[in-house]
Amino acid sequence: MKETDLYEPIKVYLESLGYTVKGEVGAIDVFAMKNEESIAIELKNQITLKLIYQAIERQKIADDVYIAIPNKAIKSHQANYRSFMLLLRRLSIGLIVVQDHTASVLLDPADYDLDLSKKRNKKKHSKLVKEFSNRNNDLNIGGSKGKRMTVYKEKAILIAQTIHDYKILSPKIVKEMTGVIETSSILQKNYYGWFYRVRQGLYALTDQGISEIENIKKSKTD
Repeated sequence: MKETDLYEPIKVYLESLGYTVKGEVGAIDVFAMKNEESIAIELKNQITLKLIYQAIERQKIADDVYIAIPNKAIKSHQANYRSFMLLLRRLSIGLIVVQDHTASVLLDPADYDLDLSKKRNKKKHSKLVKEFSNRNNDLNIGGSKGKRMTVYKEKAILIAQTIHDYKILSPKIVKEMTGVIETSSILQKNYYGWFYRVRQGLYALTDQGISEIENIKKSKTD
């Protein structure tokens, strides 16, 4: 679908709402007015950053601004659909989609309530702050896509390092030495495969655990 194919369905839709519609007014693809209310619409056959830039510029001279795209553009952007819609809401930009020569409004422009959004995501914020506060080291490199250090893994490493130094220890002793309250749980769940129970109440490291701790020690000395 060409960008020009979007125009007629949008014009028909807006005229049904009582707007007077004209194409290519100044630098704007579609401009519509009803009484003193104005709408600017930018047409594109795919979602691009340039389209967002253009819409932001139109907000300087129109009451409401929409971007209009064919439905296939939404489908090709499906993996990032939620983020795309959030971006439009944050920028107070509306979205019109054209399919089978019919225009539909998926999102009306409206002022974004950032405070409300933060309230709705308060649990996520608290979880993030807790993770930040409980991390004792800064072992992750920002921007990397590899395995990341978590609070849980930090604690597991501390437990493993302690057992490595003493070969065999009880959960109670490890807890006293490390201060890790969840010691028993971490040893029993053995999420990383580092620990094994020698007998009841005593734990040692597996070959994998020994290798992991020795690699960590080596990386600190390199």
